Amino acid sequence: MSASVIIVTYNTGDVLRDCLAAIGRAEGVGDIVIVDNGNPSTATQFIDTFAAQSAKAQVLRGQGNVGFAAACNLGAARAHGDPLVFVNPDVVLNPDAISRMVAALAAAPPPAIVGGDLRDGDGRPERGSRRERLTSWRAFVSITRLSRFERWAPALRDFNRHGDPMPREATHVKCISGALFALRKADFDVLGGLDEGYFLHVDDVDLCRRAEQRGWPVVFLPGPHGIHRRSSSEINPRIVSMHKARSMAHYFQKFGCNPIERGVAGLVSAVLSLASRQS
Repeated sequence: MSASVIIVTYNTGDVLRDCLAAIGRAEGVGDIVIVDNGNPSTATQFIDTFAAQSAKAQVLRGQGNVGFAAACNLGAARAHGDPLVFVNPDVVLNPDAISRMVAALAAAPPPAIVGGDLRDGDGRPERGSRRERLTSWRAFVSITRLSRFERWAPALRDFNRHGDPMPREATHVKCISGALFALRKADFDVLGGLDEGYFLHVDDVDLCRRAEQRGWPVVFLPGPHGIHRRSSSEINPRIVSMHKARSMAHYFQKFGCNPIERGVAGLVSAVLSLASRQS
């Protein structure tokens, strides 16, 4: 299988140059779709130079900042290869990362979603690469940092499981990170793509939840596959926190099971909203 790599960029910093260069060297790439939601002139130059030098690359722009989920869907619609591999613009992949993701997807019983193993600058597993199912209680425990006490109280188990021992082989999880994941194009279409009700954040959690509802496996593939250089965007952190709060609210409106869970979800969103105002 020859993969289509989809990258959504918005106000991305200098790391974009390294991201694109790494994808240009990656094995198993059929085509590259870069969705430009709006960037400073330096990033635009990186994109245009890369596209001019790579016959595999195409650039989509002019749609404005439609949000991450909607931009991913635009990129998927223009992709020629299969499967689809989504890569954040602040991720620098190892040369074999794409081919390993594609091989893991081919080995997984279809349909499936495969998430990659990204590391921080010190080589530690990325927060969010392996996750539990997101519930309002787990969100509350994570945001309030009560999860620090999970070793003494299992009820305080964290949503993020990156601190667990690294598995030796591909393993089923409830949720993976949207910074690097792959699935077959037909399966992406069956799921209806990413929910465009999420402007930023939580869209990956939603996608995995919908896959789980259908009985599809969500697979974490140990690597490492590259480095995720977080905080490389030029977006105001306050705006990011605001969108995260809105996305949490949207998620629990969809998946909240009862009034108590929706009430806790409202509290979580309120905490995030307060944090955005104080940033």
